[in-house]
Amino acid sequence: MSPTSLLRGTAFLLLLQWISTIIINAIGLPFPPSLLGMLILTALLCGKIIPASSIEDVCDILISKMGMLFLPAGVSVMLYADVIRAEWLPILATIITGSLAVLAGTALFLEFLLKKGDR
Repeated sequence: MSPTSLLRGTAFLLLLQWISTIIINAIGLPFPPSLLGMLILTALLCGKIIPASSIEDVCDILISKMGMLFLPAGVSVMLYADVIRAEWLPILATIITGSLAVLAGTALFLEFLLKKGDR
């Protein structure tokens, strides 16, 4: 892990963020630019257009600091504890339903991919 690889990886991720922001603004869709940037990065990595080693170092650092990135969300939960206490049942139902939907969608997609791979 050299300073050059960290700088290069950070610059590349920021470039993708900038490009995705330009695309979203040009199209005018209500879509998060960071999500588009991740989709573009995924396409570039899967298409072997860029090697994973070019961003691996900076991604390792970002993942190691991920807990700190959730700190603002944790503070927000504490600020709205009274609202959460008053609406705990709908919140719990939404969490369970959403989790089951994501689990089912992932299972169906994985099954589709596995069947496609057998052909």
